[in-house]
Amino acid sequence: MTPFPAPGMTGQVTELYRYPIKSVGGEALGEVQVTRRGLVGDRAWAVTNEDGKFGSGKSTRRFRRMDGLLGFQAALPAGAAEPQLTLPDGSLQPATSETATAALCQATGRTVRVTPEGPISHFDEGPLHLLTTSALAWLAQAHGAPVASGHFRHNLLLDTGPAPEHLEERWLGRQLVIGDTLTIQIVAPMPRCVMVNMAQPGVPADPHILKTIATLHPDACFGVLAQVVQPGPLRLGDAARLLSSPKELS
Repeated sequence: MTPFPAPGMTGQVTELYRYPIKSVGGEALGEVQVTRRGLVGDRAWAVTNEDGKFGSGKSTRRFRRMDGLLGFQAALPAGAAEPQLTLPDGSLQPATSETATAALCQATGRTVRVTPEGPISHFDEGPLHLLTTSALAWLAQAHGAPVASGHFRHNLLLDTGPAPEHLEERWLGRQLVIGDTLTIQIVAPMPRCVMVNMAQPGVPADPHILKTIATLHPDACFGVLAQVVQPGPLRLGDAARLLSSPKELS
């Protein structure tokens, strides 16, 4: 990777994640294509109950809280028609198979199945979720201990150095060019719910993270949401550059 910081660099992509099934554990990637919708395959499927509501860490008009989903992990192999699901017992199954469906029903205590996205979006707030190492250091300072990035189900983590501040919230309304062509616009702080406290694959539970976030931010937000302005590839090690204005693209 390019040493950080380099001239003109705002940050560097050091983590890249996709979650093929909403509210289920995801997969670390080395590279991925990004469209206007977001990372190709991200949240393209969901665990759906008999009322057509999507499994989530909270209940809303579209979502129903379903405990147990984070005990599963999803991956989308290249060229696959559907995700592969790693079950709590470690076995690997097609996500829509009878075995996977039975395991999801047992874990959630509901009648559920994995379905592809239709007219109703699977995203909670927006297509792309970004964190910085600066924000993680800011949170750790208030929390009194390091906080693993895996609690936040982000798509990308930018290495912006160790200085503690909620740096990405200062970028609201501005654009980042990542790599050669991908351009995103930071549009809103990311609201948090109790899901950040929960255990996830490789990340133990911490019941105090949401409380710490709430002491730092009046709306309990951490990280930011972004829209895709210009699609393109996204890779580990890509440099990110904050534009002074949208006109800088021309």
